[in-house]
Amino acid sequence: MSEQPRPGDVAEAVIETRRRPSIVWLIPLVAALVGGFVAWRTYSERGPAITITLASAEGLEAGKTKVRYKNVEIGLVEEVRLAEDLSSVTAHARMVHGADRYLREGTRFWVVKARVSGGQVSGLGTLFSGAYIGMDPVLAGPSARDFRALDVPPVVTSEEPGRHFVLRSYRAGVVDVGSPVYFRKVQVGEVVESALDPSGDFATVRVFVHAPWDERVRAGTRFWNASGIDLSLSAEGVRMDTESVVSMLIGGLAFDTPVDGDAEPAAAEAVFPLYESFAATREEMYTLRTQYLLYFDQSVRGLVPGSPVEFRGIKIGQVRDVKLEVDSSGQHFRIPVVIEVEPERIGNIPGDAAARRAAMDALVARGLRAQLARGSLLTGQLLVALDIHEGAAPARIVWQEPYPEFPTIPTPLEEITERLTQLVKRIEKIPFDQIGADLRGSLAAAQAALTQAEKTMASTQALVGPDSAVNQELRRALVELTEASRSLGLAADQIEREPNSLLFGKGRK
Repeated sequence: MSEQPRPGDVAEAVIETRRRPSIVWLIPLVAALVGGFVAWRTYSERGPAITITLASAEGLEAGKTKVRYKNVEIGLVEEVRLAEDLSSVTAHARMVHGADRYLREGTRFWVVKARVSGGQVSGLGTLFSGAYIGMDPVLAGPSARDFRALDVPPVVTSEEPGRHFVLRSYRAGVVDVGSPVYFRKVQVGEVVESALDPSGDFATVRVFVHAPWDERVRAGTRFWNASGIDLSLSAEGVRMDTESVVSMLIGGLAFDTPVDGDAEPAAAEAVFPLYESFAATREEMYTLRTQYLLYFDQSVRGLVPGSPVEFRGIKIGQVRDVKLEVDSSGQHFRIPVVIEVEPERIGNIPGDAAARRAAMDALVARGLRAQLARGSLLTGQLLVALDIHEGAAPARIVWQEPYPEFPTIPTPLEEITERLTQLVKRIEKIPFDQIGADLRGSLAAAQAALTQAEKTMASTQALVGPDSAVNQELRRALVELTEASRSLGLAADQIEREPNSLLFGKGRK
């Protein structure tokens, strides 16, 4: 049996020095290393920070509003601040790692929210998910970190295949951004920008034509405003033309290349004129123009700049200006009308200016004159009609500057009116009062003569009436004359049967 320790017996501690550190100290060290690595990894993979200037912060919320491209999250708005001058709002966003290659000067940002514009509805999904910032990245150009957001979403993005073209409008007006562009009544593009030029001389419309239809845009292509309805009245009746219902409501443009137009492909950003209508694209194909000055004395109501100039119903030009002037004495008014003739509309016309002048002089010598004519009974529009008038008074073209004066003749209606006026003046000279007095005297004399005739008839009636003596004597004479005639008839028969009775008497042979 072992001996139990006594209470007074205490073991003596032995102290030894350790030669290596304790493993407990490794835990915070490892934690510090892991934390540093995570921090370095996080910092190294942190995306670039950008600032986006917007007109308003509507729909934006720091820490929640995303930056998206093709509905993929590529950034987050971290802070929204108001500019010091209160003119705009700045959104600070952190992009994902690797996004710096898309942050170029051409990159565009805009706020995506529910919109209805240009006949299009977009961003309806944001009604439930909230607004976000859309991005249209580009891969070329200088790097950038500060951007200004677009006021409206772009109609097309940089990834869309196709080309942009610039149109200059002097009289055709502009159309809204997003309006369609048609080629042969098929939509092939959209209007991406429309604004008045800073000079104020014209409006600039920028369009995008999708591939492969952009190849249809040639150097000779003509664009025109296809908005609304194009109504025309001709001998064939009323004609209505429009590209589509959409162009009637919100406007639109159309283009085509004439058969004789330049067939070279147009480069991107090429500049084209924008015409008022399809008809205007054909009219402007003629580059050679000759202007003449006409003088009219009659009313020109219905004659306005742009009214046609025709030769036997074929348009050869148009009216450029209509004015009113008074002569130096202030006693006579006349209306100068400037017309513009396009010689290229006339076949076989001389190309030399001197030859054309000689040809015009010869035609005027034959009776070529200008006169006003009614173009439409419905609208009352007038036009200038040129034609050969045989027997017209001699005249010639007064070749002067700035416009040669071309001879005119009155319209047929004006001639009729003038003749009627002359006839009325002649009628006014007739002395109807004297003629009336003479007629009244003649009627009185005729009435007296009629009374005398009635008396004569009464006397004649009394002389040859049924019971008058003259009538009885006449009857008796008629009876005797009748009997004598009968006797002569019998004697003629006797002589015919017995010719010798003229010698020997009746009954002898």
